[in-house]
Amino acid sequence: MPTDEQRALELRVRTLESDLQACRQRAVTLFNEAPAPYFLLDPQGRIVEVNVIGCGLLGRTPEELLRRTWTSYLTPTSRSSFALLLRLAFEDGLVHQGNVQLMGVDGAPSDVLVQLRTQQRNGVGHLLVIATDISEHQRAQQSLLDDNADQEQRLRRQASVTRHLTQELENITVTFIQQLHLPVARALNFLRLHHNRTTPAEQPGAVAGHLGNVEGAVLQILMLLASVERFMDLRRMRLTVRPVDLNKVLSEVLKNATPIMSDRDVRVTSTPLPTVQGDSRALSLILDELIANALKFTKLQEQARVSVMAYETASEYHLGVEDNGVGFNMRHKDRLFQLFGRLHPSTEYEGTGVGLVTVRRMCERFGARAWAEGTPGEGATFWVAWPKAVTLTA
Repeated sequence: MPTDEQRALELRVRTLESDLQACRQRAVTLFNEAPAPYFLLDPQGRIVEVNVIGCGLLGRTPEELLRRTWTSYLTPTSRSSFALLLRLAFEDGLVHQGNVQLMGVDGAPSDVLVQLRTQQRNGVGHLLVIATDISEHQRAQQSLLDDNADQEQRLRRQASVTRHLTQELENITVTFIQQLHLPVARALNFLRLHHNRTTPAEQPGAVAGHLGNVEGAVLQILMLLASVERFMDLRRMRLTVRPVDLNKVLSEVLKNATPIMSDRDVRVTSTPLPTVQGDSRALSLILDELIANALKFTKLQEQARVSVMAYETASEYHLGVEDNGVGFNMRHKDRLFQLFGRLHPSTEYEGTGVGLVTVRRMCERFGARAWAEGTPGEGATFWVAWPKAVTLTA
């Protein structure tokens, strides 16, 4: 006759068994109704349980899938990688995941992300495989890659066309300038010859004045052609990068400018200049243009003062050429570096409006910057920021 204690114990056991059965049923329900394809594999990799979505993923019924190895539904190239994931998951008990390809009923492969985690079932280790179909994601990614490749190819073709058209335009410009030189030079020579052979009695003052204006205009055209030709030559100059002592460059530039300063009171000062990475010809051109610009716009000063200065930042050397000339209004500073952009009339200050454009273009080829600061009647300072790490471009 069982005692009260034994009956209570039996009741407790039945309750626990009922709860365990309910838990198992809930687990089965959760497994079957999971929103992702679930497969439970035994240590041999055979399918022992599969949920509804898992059947849908493989396009087969549970009866067709149970006791079949999961790898038999993989493409041949995916079987070895999945076998490795399977072995690792059983060995270390950690979660592993990877990409594989499943073969559908129609034979078409689909990309799947699998996550493997171990589970104990009746004291035996099993493997839960959670499979996520990522075919649409892969197709979208591949489509994006294809679009990017097509875009890059179109950009390369467009860049090639642009380079070809730019080269063609440059060739036409250079040829046009060369062809124009001769007739303009002939016209200038004719005007001078006519002027030298004609006496004041034979040529009225008004006519002489008009011919003088024409001669000046023709001379201006020749200067303009020469400036543009120089600009085009500099665009195509082959440049190198090596250490350049700016003190030596400035010394040569001032030596070449001696004839311009010979009949003027000009004082040129300079702080010690750095050695930079660049091309000596390019840096000579830049300093030559800036010094020539300073001398030009100080020609009305009784004593012209030109100061060359430099200071260093973390990434650049700043080189400045300061003068006490006519200066300019900062509202118009951008026009200074535009082709033919002049702020002062050519009747007062000679030039073609190409020099500073050449400076900025040459700076850009080395990754440098050029700008100007000025005040009307108080002079101007032209700056170049030269990078310590030079990147040479075409």
